[in-house]
Amino acid sequence: MISRIARQSSSSLAKGKSFRPAAQSPLRRFLQTSRPQLEDIGLFKAYGKPVATLFLWSTLTYMSLQAIWSKLYFDEVRLETEAKIDDLKKELDELETIRAA
Repeated sequence: MISRIARQSSSSLAKGKSFRPAAQSPLRRFLQTSRPQLEDIGLFKAYGKPVATLFLWSTLTYMSLQAIWSKLYFDEVRLETEAKIDDLKKELDELETIRAA
């Protein structure tokens, strides 16, 4: 397969057809024109790192505050549940003393 392609390209060159280098291929031309302009690159270099830093710090702050809030909420629910359990135990003890008498 490769030898056939090599023979075809060598025979087309021998017939006088010009060989188009890879630098002039349509794909290469598209890639060269679709690259960001120098102004865009400068804008990214100027503001990219500060924006990324701000994003990372804000994410870290949000996640930290969320963890603290979750911990405090869990403690509050746990205390309320323990208070309900204590009330139910007292009520059960009262009912057992009434039943025993």
